[in-house]
Amino acid sequence: MRALRNLSLEEADRCYRELEFTSYAEPIVLYIDEKTGMAIDLHRPYIDDILLTCESCAKETGTGRELMRRVPEVFDCWYESGSMPFASAHYPHEHDGAFDPTSGFFRKAKGFPADFIAEGLDQTRGWFYSMLVLSTALFEKAAYKSVIVNGIILAENGAKMSKRLKNYPDPLAIVDRYGADSLRFYLLSSPVVRGEDLRFSERGVDEVVKKVFNRLENVLSFFLLYAGKDWGTVKRPHGKEPLDRWILARHDELVHEVTSALSRYELDKAVRPIGDFVDDLSTWYLRRSRERIKSDVLEEKEQALSTLRFVLSELGKLLAPFAPFFAEYLFQTMEYGVWNMGQEEKDKKEHRKSVHMEDWPSAGKVDEKVLKEMEEVRKIVSLGLEARAKANIKVRQPLQTLKVRNFKLEIHSGLRALIQDEVNVKEVATDAAIQSDVELDTTITAALKEEGQFRELSRTVQEMRKSLRLLPSDAAVLEVRAGGSSVRFIEQYGQELSATANLRTVSQVTDFTEKGTPSLTESFKADELVLELRLSKE
Repeated sequence: MRALRNLSLEEADRCYRELEFTSYAEPIVLYIDEKTGMAIDLHRPYIDDILLTCESCAKETGTGRELMRRVPEVFDCWYESGSMPFASAHYPHEHDGAFDPTSGFFRKAKGFPADFIAEGLDQTRGWFYSMLVLSTALFEKAAYKSVIVNGIILAENGAKMSKRLKNYPDPLAIVDRYGADSLRFYLLSSPVVRGEDLRFSERGVDEVVKKVFNRLENVLSFFLLYAGKDWGTVKRPHGKEPLDRWILARHDELVHEVTSALSRYELDKAVRPIGDFVDDLSTWYLRRSRERIKSDVLEEKEQALSTLRFVLSELGKLLAPFAPFFAEYLFQTMEYGVWNMGQEEKDKKEHRKSVHMEDWPSAGKVDEKVLKEMEEVRKIVSLGLEARAKANIKVRQPLQTLKVRNFKLEIHSGLRALIQDEVNVKEVATDAAIQSDVELDTTITAALKEEGQFRELSRTVQEMRKSLRLLPSDAAVLEVRAGGSSVRFIEQYGQELSATANLRTVSQVTDFTEKGTPSLTESFKADELVLELRLSKE
């Protein structure tokens, strides 16, 4: 347009902005030939008759205005795209030696062929094909070793996405609402990275947020709550406890799965195991390790925390290609402890490395025995909880015995203890005579009933602490109004409740006293146990 109308750059820009592109299909008349009164068609053969002038060329040659004509030998535009592997390196002229497609007996080709190329399904007949033809014709080999083909992203109802119909959510609004990492993780774990169509669903992104990133954030928050200030260098611990050995084996398994899938350019198979690992880390390892992390036994606490820290730090490295922002946050927190530093301390750590500059995680041989043992334990737990649900008995109510018909593996005492705690039974026994895989003794003795009531009371007090937003280090006192047999219950279990719920004192009163500190009052009832509770921050 600038050449045809002999406009300056500023005039051409203004003219361009004034044009109204109402439809991609409507022709835009930029110039009318004054002699014929017809619009100039910028396609061949008409474009061949148009001559342009080149002032810079004239200055170089020292002549008048140089005329420019269209070069007649122009291929299809895919020729330019197909030339990318060598044209981008200015081969064979002006290249710096980093690109050399030829190889010999004593030398290898440089920068050629590419490890992989990636494009949409609709480009396979264009770019992929043109590169293959040109490269084979010139160098007798393909320009790439592997191809990643993306499918088409459709609206949720399967229709083609349309700006006119507005049948898809605004991508920037999705990023604002859920974060760029969540959208990226959702797409990379979907069939679209395998050349298949994807019906985009905002619910899918929301699910990634809840099941992956929110869970990881919760795990991280729990770690920071009990971790202390200085943990030194992140090192792989030598796990002794069954749960520590298992999560380290799961970490090794995850590294192998992700690395193997990436080496095959199967992105969805690389991403999906990460979600499964986060689920195991949150809902099994951390949940079953909470009491160890809270423990006053220093060795027990440090073993659990160092295992969790190592796993989170390594997970940050594995997440880096798929969720680069959250991975950086997770790695920096685990590696350098930036969560509880003042600005001066942060400034001193000037040489902190980014997770994206770290080596890819490595793992040794996966301990299959440990994984199979825990798989058997979790299967038994699932069956035991299912038996509880059928009997309509709450998990907080202790029972005496869970019988298992057949252990596929020899389950040692540490793993048996996991089953006992999770199913809330006093013992786990093997009995080949039972008819089903597991059998639960549902007899509730008076002692078991009281223990169940204590667990309900303890949970209620913990919830009250949470409602008051008390930290584990915050001292609190509990006042209890009780009558009848409930008085004896508090006398018997008050000291244990104080230790379990982190209370300074538990006292029975006839009337609650007014305190100047935050407090909360709540009624409690479990069978015949009836109490009025008042929790106050000391």
